[in-house]
Amino acid sequence: MEEEIIKDGCLGLWEKTTDYILTEWLLDALPTLYQQDEIIYQYNQWKQDWSKKSCTLFSPIGAISDLWNIEIELAEIKERDQESYNKDRRKDSWWLVALWVDHICDCWNKSKHWKELWKVAYYSFALKDNALLQKIFAKRYTVCTGYQWNSTYNADKNKDWILNSTIFWTFTYWHAVNTIRWINTPARIKDNYFGTTKYNIYDVEHEYKDLSCFYDRWYIITKVKEDNLERIKELNEMNTILLTLIENNSRMRHLTKDKNYQKELHEANELHRAKQKDVEQQLILLS
Repeated sequence: MEEEIIKDGCLGLWEKTTDYILTEWLLDALPTLYQQDEIIYQYNQWKQDWSKKSCTLFSPIGAISDLWNIEIELAEIKERDQESYNKDRRKDSWWLVALWVDHICDCWNKSKHWKELWKVAYYSFALKDNALLQKIFAKRYTVCTGYQWNSTYNADKNKDWILNSTIFWTFTYWHAVNTIRWINTPARIKDNYFGTTKYNIYDVEHEYKDLSCFYDRWYIITKVKEDNLERIKELNEMNTILLTLIENNSRMRHLTKDKNYQKELHEANELHRAKQKDVEQQLILLS
């Protein structure tokens, strides 16, 4: 079965420049999970023929289940899988991590669930920001991510159900999973084969920033009050644009030899940074 499972995969990450960017400053805007337990929801993509190529579906499904402490029925998961083919996913093919996160959040916000609970939004953050990642884990959030793997990766984690290595050479497959908090190691990986493999959850010995196989950006799904959703979307879009403007102006300032232009770019960035702080404060108040 291990040899079969390793053939599963996804098409990549496909992060977008319009993704809402999570920073350490904004982390305080995220609500602490209401559940006081450590219940973790697990699924198995391998038991159904229609889901064997849908690892990227089960990653955000697992994150939303942990977020709300709710198990999503298999019939509903299948419906979400079928809906993805109306969004440029090729029939019987894999899909992309970022598109699945967006799709599942959109489905949740149109489903029966948000009427009973709240709506959701998602944020992107950098893999290398380990301090931010650990703070996210401390709030008990489940993170959506993916990695490039090969048989060496499988042999490593299957040996003692701890991923010990940091380099796995040439990748052969792609896969989407969840990462979750742990005590004795930097984190754990929650896979999508519950009941099929011996352990569906395994430890990671090293920090993710030191692992060469994981994608550069990860996703977190959060709760959003219904009456604040549209304004939060607008503010997040503003924040993302401001971050891009600041980055581009800084690059231009180092490229140009025009002293007056350098000064204008610096002044523009000071305005952008001030507005960014204002936007982030508004997001904290609305969350």
